[in-house]
Amino acid sequence: MKRREKQFLDFMALAQEKEARATMEDHREKVKKLNEKKGSGLSASQMRGKLLTGNLVKAYNPDATVVWHSLFMPTEIFYAMDIVPFSTEMVAAGIAGAGLGKKLVESGEEYLGCRDSCSFVTCSYGGITRDLLPEPDFLVTTSQLCDPEKKLARFASRRYNRKEFYIDVPYGALSFNEALYREAVDYLAGQFENMVGFLETETGKKLDQDRLSQVFDNSNQAREWFVKINRLREGPGVIRGSKALDFSAVLLNIWGTPEAVEIYKTLYQELLEINKSRQLTDDRYRIGWIHLRPYYDNTLFDYLEKERGVSVVAEEVNYIFWDELDIKKPFHSLARKVLANPMYSPLEQKFDIYRREFNKYRIEGLIGFAHKGCRHYYSATHLAADYFKDKVPMLVIDGDCIDPRAYSFPLLKIRVDAFLETIESRRLKAAN
Repeated sequence: MKRREKQFLDFMALAQEKEARATMEDHREKVKKLNEKKGSGLSASQMRGKLLTGNLVKAYNPDATVVWHSLFMPTEIFYAMDIVPFSTEMVAAGIAGAGLGKKLVESGEEYLGCRDSCSFVTCSYGGITRDLLPEPDFLVTTSQLCDPEKKLARFASRRYNRKEFYIDVPYGALSFNEALYREAVDYLAGQFENMVGFLETETGKKLDQDRLSQVFDNSNQAREWFVKINRLREGPGVIRGSKALDFSAVLLNIWGTPEAVEIYKTLYQELLEINKSRQLTDDRYRIGWIHLRPYYDNTLFDYLEKERGVSVVAEEVNYIFWDELDIKKPFHSLARKVLANPMYSPLEQKFDIYRREFNKYRIEGLIGFAHKGCRHYYSATHLAADYFKDKVPMLVIDGDCIDPRAYSFPLLKIRVDAFLETIESRRLKAAN
């Protein structure tokens, strides 16, 4: 039996041993049901689940060429070269949703000897040390955004004896003057070009420009559908925030696939139909969401959306910040996409974006889920609360996306109620 085959069997065996309640069906049953349905009969969420599940299974194929990549690495070139992209952070979210987060986080903590690292990465360490994740053929890592992820990549490179290509992304490009920005684009584009040389050497295959053109077209079409989705959401609430956060457009490594086009097109059509039929109730509280959510089983969103009438109308991770890709200058175009990321920018740039979205989405309050292991976001979210205190109410929830040990709903409920009372008070004050 080849190594990836054994890793897959061990991973599936672990899935049957979950100790915590899951937020998704048993993985075997979920895969079976999705595969039995025809593509035209699937909802956007089901199509997304089928694609992500299919990509995960492909990564365990002994004959596939698999690249481990950091979270914000563009995946278009990988798809153009028939390389399967694998993100440990995305898999960690799925592991938590399957009720396995605590088990693998504890395995990672045992290896690292600490409980203070990001649980996305700690969970990944647990998966690696237990040999549950598909071994990579090589790794591509960027300096954007997660510091522990860079250390994890170096560890995995040595663990599997595989080469790593590192891309240095200049920080804070949104604040650069024109000359410095052009220099940053050229610098990053050169690295992408060198990366292609690295991939060609490792795979023995050349990057086909016609294939890359099709992948870029797929990416641009998917982008346009998601822009339409966001415009539609400027009106009455048409999708639950808990569901919208699962799409996390800027984080998913599906950009460049034809399936992504169909997923976002279908989602737009679904939301357009909901908007026409007014299936969702009128918004009681219109809220913007910063960062991610807890992926393990929890009652937070049920309480917010079903009991308190909260409508999450915009999420930071669904903000499309980049322009269409240009096949005529592919490496410069990808460089501009990466440099446009406001999550890798000075706080003033991020706060300006938040402020612009207030009026567009008629946001009455912000909720920031401060994942305790992410030093960038944890501190930035608390600073945002201080910055916006005189402009819009903001609730900061200290928690963990992967590790359920950090969650206590009774304490959280008190703070949510107080936050919504603040919004009510501001409404009354504005009315008078």
